Amino acid sequence: MIKLNNKVTLRHLQALATLASTNSFSRAAEELSVTQPALSASIKQLENQLGTKLFDRTTHQIGLTAQGAVVLEYAKHLLNTAANTFNDIQHVIGTGRHRIRIGAIPSAVTLTAAVIARYNAAHDEHVEIMLSDMPNDALLAALHTGKLDFCVGIKPPDPDSASLDTVTLFEDELVLIVSREHPLAGSKEVHWRQMAGEEIVLFTQGSVWEFASAALLQHGLSSSKRYHVVHSESLYGVVRSGIAIGIMPSLYTSYLRDDTLHVAPLRFPTLKRKIVLMRRNEVSRSEWTDHCFRELRDDLKQANHWF
Repeated sequence: MIKLNNKVTLRHLQALATLASTNSFSRAAEELSVTQPALSASIKQLENQLGTKLFDRTTHQIGLTAQGAVVLEYAKHLLNTAANTFNDIQHVIGTGRHRIRIGAIPSAVTLTAAVIARYNAAHDEHVEIMLSDMPNDALLAALHTGKLDFCVGIKPPDPDSASLDTVTLFEDELVLIVSREHPLAGSKEVHWRQMAGEEIVLFTQGSVWEFASAALLQHGLSSSKRYHVVHSESLYGVVRSGIAIGIMPSLYTSYLRDDTLHVAPLRFPTLKRKIVLMRRNEVSRSEWTDHCFRELRDDLKQANHWF
């Protein structure tokens, strides 16, 4: 097991991260504004302190070892956390407000923003919340590298969740969206087999693609090869025109107010994904970060009663 000690500094970790990103001592030294011998010495010191080889070196190539790749993940997290912390110290000194960085998958942004608005109304003089939307994989990466304090996303696989504090908020099911002129527009619910022969459009990127595609395949269906969309408004536009029907998570439609579209739950089977609030299992940077996490957790858990 690798053990850190108090002789490992941020300078050592920055040397590791920069060398790993450039795979070149000369380029890394230039980026860090140090000499190559000084960079080599930092890497050697880090390897000695950790008791493991971090890079494989040949005459013409350099690359991370397996242990080096593991250390790099933690190094990036520490470096990002340190950078955020120093910036936030300056911010709180200047404004008196603590920064909290929150991420959300696109389908959960409207819901998350509504909860943040209520939190802001009560605590705006103490806290400044920064909200970013990104795909679930990017959310998990941002959590692990320290770019986010916590996020609203899809429950990760068990190996990923081991390092996370994960709270299940509610379940989000797949729904069908059709034009009001479509024969299925009068249905309170739609069975997957009823979509046979239809042009079916769904997002071509992200977790929804994998989720919905597997269900389509199970029922002998397939997504459209003619229409490709990555944004909700694009999907609505294609469906509204009548050239296709659409499948998306119900979260996207929870605030939809459009008389030209009809939304119906998909049944037999009903497919749901778990929406969770996640943060890393570690001591938070401030009491306000913990307070915000708890308040948003409790508020978001009520979200299934809102739509």
